[in-house]
Amino acid sequence: MDQGTPRPGSRTRYVHRVTADDVGDRVSVRHALGVPSESTAPDPGPEAQLTDVVGRLVGLDDDAVMIVDRHGRLHVIGQRTVVASRVIPPHPRREPEPMVGTEAVPLERAAARVLLLDPADRALLVGHIPANDRVVWTAPGGGLEPGESHEAAATREVREELGIAFDLGPFIWRRRVTFSFRGLWIDQEERWFLARTSAFDPVTAPLDDHGATDARWWGVDDLQRSDAEVAPARLAEHLDTLLREGPPSEPVDVGR
Repeated sequence: MDQGTPRPGSRTRYVHRVTADDVGDRVSVRHALGVPSESTAPDPGPEAQLTDVVGRLVGLDDDAVMIVDRHGRLHVIGQRTVVASRVIPPHPRREPEPMVGTEAVPLERAAARVLLLDPADRALLVGHIPANDRVVWTAPGGGLEPGESHEAAATREVREELGIAFDLGPFIWRRRVTFSFRGLWIDQEERWFLARTSAFDPVTAPLDDHGATDARWWGVDDLQRSDAEVAPARLAEHLDTLLREGPPSEPVDVGR
């Protein structure tokens, strides 16, 4: 059976159709991957936000819907953001969305992150929930938009997650890692940029990134003493080297 064809007895979670004439935008799931027919979605309510994402449904859980569009970009959409959805056939004259997201064929994704330091040399990290039993702390950032540079993505992502403006510094680290996010496998190549900012209370950050749960400042000592899961795993060591030696002349591979 084709991976993009729903199994018999399956259907998409959302059955209410909202047309462009009704509300202006819509979400359409082009291919569903065997969503159980007994699955139900919460009522999005009157304050639900709309989205115009169209693509292949590659994963879902009780909290989010994951869709890959024709450009291969991953969209993680909160259940209460989605207003309408349906299975529609692929466009007859356009390339279909890629069938990716498995451990054998992970979604390839380019990303940018910003190592944001305050005057006390603490790094601002954001806690993400890749699975129900895990929280991973890493620098703010995310995937590139189609045609977007790493520098532009880094600036945009920090603005969206933290709500601040800053001057982007040099490209200091690189990292490639394959990981599972709520059952969806991603092969991600990251560029990390250095930036400085004044201290602020991250409790006020908008964290406009689905799955982001918290933000806080971490010093090298905090990282060394903590048993929290951080990415990359040797973040304390690399941050200590950076603070002692300054930005490297060439980006450093910081590993997993």
